[in-house]
Amino acid sequence: MDIKKPEIFGTSGLMEDSIFKSTVVGESDNGDGGDIQEEHGRKLRDDFSKFDQEDIFMKDRRRAKSLPAYPEQATLFNNLTQSCRKRVQFADSLGLTLANVRHFSVTDDPQIPSKVFSRLQSFPPQQDRELLGDICERFAASFQLNCLTCAFEQPGESCGFEDRVREQRVSLEKITIFHFDIRGLIRVFNFGLKKEVSVRYTFNDWLSFVDAQAVLVPGFATEDNAQTEQFGFTLYTPPFLDQSSIQFAICYKTENGAEYWDNNFGQNYTLRY
Repeated sequence: MDIKKPEIFGTSGLMEDSIFKSTVVGESDNGDGGDIQEEHGRKLRDDFSKFDQEDIFMKDRRRAKSLPAYPEQATLFNNLTQSCRKRVQFADSLGLTLANVRHFSVTDDPQIPSKVFSRLQSFPPQQDRELLGDICERFAASFQLNCLTCAFEQPGESCGFEDRVREQRVSLEKITIFHFDIRGLIRVFNFGLKKEVSVRYTFNDWLSFVDAQAVLVPGFATEDNAQTEQFGFTLYTPPFLDQSSIQFAICYKTENGAEYWDNNFGQNYTLRY
């Protein structure tokens, strides 16, 4: 391998002299001193030629970071890049058609893959299916007629109902049971224009309760019943209520601060399943 000498512009002669020439102290440039310099330069050339030129080149050579360090790595990298290249082939080059046309008719039954049926059979999970079945049963039971029955007689159908209203100032008149609510009518003795009527009911034997506001029924007051007014109310019942009872009582507040209760003579109005 040939090695080119490095050149520095304007100083090539000086560099060559510095490598292959040496000045002996005390000797002049003429006469014997020149012979000594030539002999010393020849000795340096011989010593320099002893170095392996290829080793010097490989030692000074700087490899780029993007290149592999060894030929084996370069070959492996080349093989990987060749194998990872994407190849695009069209159907017509393989003897196939470019489009697949399929006609559907309304009378044809759909063909559903078996995998879809298997997924439908496994959904929902067993635990969810049991819970869903329980909810459906309880929901269907909530639609049964006469699921709630009155444990008392309708006060409005009794003979002494008007006297009862005058004595208690407030009394339940009748109720009607529906699937998800209970609707009723209340009769109150008229004590002025401002009054408040509400129904307090419970599902857990008065561990907790809810107050439902009653509203005035317009057009009820006539000459025959000018002393009383009628209010309507609605009690909303949960659709999945356990087999328990519903109890309620009626409260009537007048504008002067008086408060009257109708609790079925201390027994509360009770509805049972």
